[in-house]
Amino acid sequence: MRVSGFEVLVVPMRLRSPVGSAGLVQRDRSAVLVRLETDQGVGWGECPAYPGARWPDPSPDALEPVAVDRVLGRLRAASADAVLPPADLVTAACRGPAARPEQEVADQSVAAAVEMAVLDVELRVGGQSLASWLGTARREVETGALVGIPADREIGRLLDEAAAAIETGARRLRVKIEPGWSRAPLEALRARFGEVALQADANGSFDPAHPDVFDELDDLGLVCLEQPFAPAELDAHRRLGQRLRTPIALDESLWSPGRVEAALAARACQVACLKPGRLGGVLAAVAAARACAVAQVPCFVGGFFESGLGRAVNAAVAGRPECSLPGDLSDPDTYLEGNPFSYLECAGGLVRLASAPGIGAEPRPEVLETVTRRRWVSWQP
Repeated sequence: MRVSGFEVLVVPMRLRSPVGSAGLVQRDRSAVLVRLETDQGVGWGECPAYPGARWPDPSPDALEPVAVDRVLGRLRAASADAVLPPADLVTAACRGPAARPEQEVADQSVAAAVEMAVLDVELRVGGQSLASWLGTARREVETGALVGIPADREIGRLLDEAAAAIETGARRLRVKIEPGWSRAPLEALRARFGEVALQADANGSFDPAHPDVFDELDDLGLVCLEQPFAPAELDAHRRLGQRLRTPIALDESLWSPGRVEAALAARACQVACLKPGRLGGVLAAVAAARACAVAQVPCFVGGFFESGLGRAVNAAVAGRPECSLPGDLSDPDTYLEGNPFSYLECAGGLVRLASAPGIGAEPRPEVLETVTRRRWVSWQP
């Protein structure tokens, strides 16, 4: 596949409703997109970045242009006569020498978008869907819903939001918690909705010196307690897992394929949240899921409030047999104002995987016209 170049676009989006999590309220979401032009067609990729992103995840400003230029420079050096390596080698070509974790994640995010764009072209030319290429047997995957922290910490508002999600068929609720907002919301949800699958997501906001604060959650039948401590605290997560019956999940701690292996080796988690964009792409996420299966650690695919493009990729990965828990795969049109890509068919808490050739999402030109930045990275000498 001979490449002409990449177009890099930053597309502003806004969440339909603010989403509160520990110490952060998200209102805006900017998509950093790459559009690949080749002699065989056009492909699209998406970098998972958002304003105010927490470490180790990058913001749009951290990705574009520095990380983009760094990664595309490596790829160009590996592309003799402007012929790109195949999709299964793209991420390796985009990787550089060992760097700080924040630079590593930024580069992996761009590499994931480039891999996505190359796959989009290859699959369209080959007449194959992403799910088929990944060897996914399932035609549908379960989806869960996210319930944020209400601005006023009003239990009634929380219950209304949860009820709306359950009415759409969501198979589990991922509930944001923080110090001072943990037992009360989860207990209210359990009392109102009975046996609904509940996950508590703390976004690393609790102090590992006081693990006893989680004792009061241990009788609520949670699917897992996600990222209670800061990303670097693998040993503290291991000890908490020994203390509680509730399984401990890691998310931000899993910032690279190497970190997934380290967390599994340290027995720091009993559940893993895997994000293809953070890990370096589809193949990196599948490899991480396989490692989890070997370690007998259940996993699910997490989300970054992606557009329809990134979320279609996540859905295909979630169809792999190693991903046994419902993922963050709801329709982006339900949470984004101005989703620049179409999404898959969603109904009754299930997402139907795309069978058409390509990634499974199509651009919406009328939304893409709202770009705030656009530039061309030529592949010509």
